[in-house]
Amino acid sequence: MPAKSQIADTDEPLREARFWLPTYAVLCTAFLAVLVLPYVLSDPEPHKEIPQARLREQIVAMQTRVFNDVGAFIAQNTMDAGVETVLDGSSITLRLPERMLFTPGAEQLLPAGFHTLNQLKELFLIQGLQTIHIRGYTDDSPLPPGVRFRDNWELSALRAAHILRHLLAQGIEPWRLTATGFGELEPIFPNTTEENRAKNRSIEFVLERRLGKE
Repeated sequence: MPAKSQIADTDEPLREARFWLPTYAVLCTAFLAVLVLPYVLSDPEPHKEIPQARLREQIVAMQTRVFNDVGAFIAQNTMDAGVETVLDGSSITLRLPERMLFTPGAEQLLPAGFHTLNQLKELFLIQGLQTIHIRGYTDDSPLPPGVRFRDNWELSALRAAHILRHLLAQGIEPWRLTATGFGELEPIFPNTTEENRAKNRSIEFVLERRLGKE
């Protein structure tokens, strides 16, 4: 009998442990969460910062090479007398004066304008990873009487749309093209002199590298 009592006394702590061990495990887990969570929140995925910075640097480097190629193409095709090129970070802007594409106050392309766009089409086909944002601008001069446009904004929008449609017909992929008219609302230069007004009457082609298209 004494031996039986001794075994019963030895098993008692084991039976009690079955009740408090799960609670102890939950408390330990909660304690670890309290310690680790602030560290995780204070430094969210730091390993992604370096790749993003490197990606931006790579895009700028690629666009710089494209900018040089664009300049060479324009010079080879004797377009450098009218086309202005600007590199701003990863964006490349080709700015064409109104006279190269349109009659003043009209939205229909000139014959010389079709020729210019056909030249640019060849450039855009070569640079197939670039999106092309077509932007129309005017100065702040009022439209002449009798025109069918309500304002300069509508004129600039129609010009940009005509260019987009022509490039589509020439085989430029739709996903690469957008067209926006700014009219006199966002002048490139202050409309304070006749020289600046002439510069504002223009069309821009803004090229940007489209990621995910190879």
